[in-house]
Amino acid sequence: MPRSATFLGLAALAASASASSHSFKRVPHSHARHLEHQAPEWKRTTNSGTAYFGFQNGTQNACGTHSSDEDMIVGLGSTIYGDLGTVSDVCFQHITMSLASDPSKSVDLTVVDACAQCGAEGNTYISPAAFKALNGGSLDAGELNVVWSFGSAPKPAVAAVSPAKAAAASTSTSEAAPSATTTSTTASSTASSTTSSTTSTKAAAPTTTSKASLTTSKKPATTTTKPAPTTSTAQPASTSSSEGWKLTDKLEGQAFLDFFHFDSGTGDNGGNANYVNGVQKGLAYTQGNQVVLAVDTADSVAARNSIRMVSDKTFNAAGQNLFIFDIAQMPAVCGTWPAVWFTGANWPTDGEIDVVEGVSLYNKNIYSIHTGSGCSIASSAVSALADVTIVEATGTNCDANSDPGACGFTDKSATSFGPGFNKAGGGVFALEFSTDGIKNWFFQAGSVPSDITARAPTPSKWGAPRMAIPVDQCSPEQHFKDIMMVVDTNLGGSFTEGVWSVDGAGGQATSCAKQTGFKTAKDYVLSQGHVFGDDAKWIMNGFYVFNK
Repeated sequence: MPRSATFLGLAALAASASASSHSFKRVPHSHARHLEHQAPEWKRTTNSGTAYFGFQNGTQNACGTHSSDEDMIVGLGSTIYGDLGTVSDVCFQHITMSLASDPSKSVDLTVVDACAQCGAEGNTYISPAAFKALNGGSLDAGELNVVWSFGSAPKPAVAAVSPAKAAAASTSTSEAAPSATTTSTTASSTASSTTSSTTSTKAAAPTTTSKASLTTSKKPATTTTKPAPTTSTAQPASTSSSEGWKLTDKLEGQAFLDFFHFDSGTGDNGGNANYVNGVQKGLAYTQGNQVVLAVDTADSVAARNSIRMVSDKTFNAAGQNLFIFDIAQMPAVCGTWPAVWFTGANWPTDGEIDVVEGVSLYNKNIYSIHTGSGCSIASSAVSALADVTIVEATGTNCDANSDPGACGFTDKSATSFGPGFNKAGGGVFALEFSTDGIKNWFFQAGSVPSDITARAPTPSKWGAPRMAIPVDQCSPEQHFKDIMMVVDTNLGGSFTEGVWSVDGAGGQATSCAKQTGFKTAKDYVLSQGHVFGDDAKWIMNGFYVFNK
């Protein structure tokens, strides 16, 4: 659907005391479209023209991202931007703009949009924040005479690292750890001043019969945005936790994207995802303080573009970690396999913790851990978990070398995952990973403890956790080492295929085979891209990391 924003100029302001506005058409980013347009006139070092200011109106811009009035962004005229129906090579380039009358007044801006009605080649529209920065904090002038130049030439897309071949598929819900020496790109969006390429030094986990040794793993994201209600954490500044927890990482908006790099490669466990740089492909972007993670929607593909984000920061139990995951919406489409999880580089010896996981239209979340030998859960400890059921009756031995399914627990709530979760307005997942053990909690939107909202968490008051792994049976210091936070969307794959024709799995009453008419998830995923729109999208309110 065409989007529109409003830009104001001096003539419009003079015409009416109420500042009449003009609209220009914003072209939504087609996620199937490649960055093929060649930017013209790159040899030109300096441009001059008129800068108008444009209100963002919460709409998607031509480069496929969302911006706010406070972002330092610019839209270029069609002569320089190029075809308004494509994502131009000038997208996310950086320009320096200054007043023609006073070069000392300048701003650095990121190109995120086209301006079809700006007129002359050097004319632009800029955000209200950028306009005020050049004009002494005021919008009254309506337009400014400026000079500007590019600070960077077009950057080629980061080359994907060739993944190793996937190991034999199984019905395990476990996924592969990030690959060895992965070429990755630090995520950045419209507020970012650079899109920097970094090389990950994290080693990939060797695969087992249920894993794949590659730059991939876990669940889906999607395409279009229907913001779900904010659940809890978009609140005032934090107060002190009575239990000593201190906020160390507040991951909202751009900070969320900057915390991760994008892995590349093919979805493991026989998955049909092709992991790409989400920002470069328009699949990861900010929406106010929220972050949207999407899946490509081209109808017929050999592998469907999706995202797998891996933190550069690693965590150990000795760090006394408490993670809060405030999620407004998660993917809920047949064929998707979304997850939020942690894994060490040497799987399963360095451990895996699954915080959010399920497939297709599951309504019940799965919490699980996967380790090397020596970690188990006593039957008495399992019996004490009143809000979950064990996935496998024999799943008290968490050694994934013996059973890739390891120790998994299904939430009894039919609103803890997928469509049920989204209809309920989202929710908050919490994970304590410390020398006291591993504990998972879940709170539906509307029932989030006030101490979480205030960012002063007191887990002792949250009641019994969904999953709890006692220290005396599974030492977190011994079995979980340098684990990385991962958010991803696998598509198809062994888990998804294994329940594709099963009625009732995960609280999904009718199987995807019956609902779609397709015999396999793979055929559906690769040929029905139009279904991976709004409903296949993650919308993150924010992730919050506490330590003490």
